Amino acid sequence: MFPLLATLYEHFYRNDRNETSWRQKAARYYAPWFLLIAYFLFRVRFFGGLTAVLLMPRVTWYEAFLSAFALLGEYLWKFLWPVHLSAFYTFHKSVTPLDPRVLGGLAGLILCAGLFVLLWKRARLVSFGFLWFFATLALVLNARWIGPNVFTERYLYLPSVGLCWIAAWGGMELWARASQRSLAAREAFTGALGVLAILAVTRTVTRNRDWQNEVTYYRTTLAGEPEALGFRINLGAAYWNKGNPEAAEEQWREAQRLAPDNAMVLNNLGLVYAGKKDDTKAIECFERSMRQRPNYTDAHLNLGRLYAERGMNGPAELQLRAAVALAPLNIHARNRLGQFYFEIGRLPEAEEQFRRSVESEATPGAFDYLGDIYTRWGRRDEAEGAFRNAVALDEFDSHAHFGLAALYAAARQNAEALKEYEAGLRTDPANPQARAALQQLRSHESPKP
Repeated sequence: MFPLLATLYEHFYRNDRNETSWRQKAARYYAPWFLLIAYFLFRVRFFGGLTAVLLMPRVTWYEAFLSAFALLGEYLWKFLWPVHLSAFYTFHKSVTPLDPRVLGGLAGLILCAGLFVLLWKRARLVSFGFLWFFATLALVLNARWIGPNVFTERYLYLPSVGLCWIAAWGGMELWARASQRSLAAREAFTGALGVLAILAVTRTVTRNRDWQNEVTYYRTTLAGEPEALGFRINLGAAYWNKGNPEAAEEQWREAQRLAPDNAMVLNNLGLVYAGKKDDTKAIECFERSMRQRPNYTDAHLNLGRLYAERGMNGPAELQLRAAVALAPLNIHARNRLGQFYFEIGRLPEAEEQFRRSVESEATPGAFDYLGDIYTRWGRRDEAEGAFRNAVALDEFDSHAHFGLAALYAAARQNAEALKEYEAGLRTDPANPQARAALQQLRSHESPKP
C-alpha cells in the first residue's frame, strides 16, 4: 500500500503540493508503483494469483464483506483496549448486517470518518494517520484470503502507526490546554501518562511469560481459544517430541473431535498407533490421511517408515519414493529414503539420495551417511570430506568424529585418530567400540620399557 499512500501524500498533504506539477509529483512516487506491478506479476507467475488458493472457501464474498466491518471493529477495540491478548482468535464469519460485531465496526468506521473530517479542517497532516491506518489494514480484512488465523494482533502492528500518530497529536493538544490552566492540571495529565506507561510495561512483562517455551505458549493460547486446531496439533507435537506420547495422544484426540477428517491429525494418530505396535490402525490412519490430502508428504513418509521397520521392503520403498516425488526438496524424505537404501545394502541409490539431500540443505546426518558409504567403497578422500562437513555443521557429531578416527587409524595417522576419538567420546563417552579403539591406539603410542 506504500505507493498509494505516497501518491495521496504528494497530492493532498505535501507542503509544496500547490507549487509542483503533476509531472513533478509523479517523479517522486512512480518507482514504487513499478515495483508494485513487478511484485504482482511475480506473485501471479509463481502462485497463479494474489494467493495460492482461496484459503477460506466457506466464506462467500458477501460474508467476507460483512466480516470486514466486524474485523475492523475488533482491530479498533484491540488498539484502544489491548487486554485479552492471544496468538490465535477463532474466526466466526458474519452472515447478517444486524450482527452486533458488524454494527460495531460500522459505528467505528463512521466515528473515524467524522474525526478524519475534523482533522482535515484543523490539522490536515495529522489526518493522514487515518489514511495510513485504513490503507495498511485493508488488505487483511478479506477473510477469504487470510487463512484460518483471520484476526491476529500482528496485523495491527503497522496500521497502528497511523493511530499512534493521531494519539500523539492529541496528547500534545491536551498538554497545551493543561499548561494554560494550572499546575494541578499539568500534574494530573503527567500522572495519567505515567500510570498508562506502567500499565503498558506491566502487560508486556506478564505477556512475555506466555512465550517462555512452546508448551506454555500453546497451552496459554488454548486456554483462551480451545478451538484453535493448529495450536492443539502443535501442542501434541511438542509433547511427542519431549517423549510424552500419552499427552500427545490426548491433544490429538481432542483435535480429531474438532476436525475428524484433518489429514495432519490422522497422520499424527497413525504415529501413536505405530508406537503402540497397532499396525492395522496405524496403516488405516496414514491411508485416510492420504485420501484427505493426496499431496501430504508426511503420511507417505511415516507409512513407509512403518513398513520398513516391519521388514516390508517393497511397500516401504513405494511410500518413501512417493514422499520424495511429492516434495523433492524435503530433506527428511530424502534422508529417510537414503537410510532405507543404506540399510538394505543398495548403496548407490542411498548415495544419490543423501547427495541430493545436502544439495537442498546440508545436514550432519546426511554427511554422516555419505561418509559411511564412501568408507565402505574405499574412497577415503571423499569419506574424510563428508565427515569433515558433518563436523563443520555440528562439532559434537560423535559419529563423524569416530568415522574420521577410523580413517586416520587405518592410514596409521595415530595422532589424528587419537584426537578424533577423544573428541567423539566427549559427546558419546559410553561408546564401547570407540573406547576399545582408543585404548588400543594408546597402547601402541605408549613407550616400550
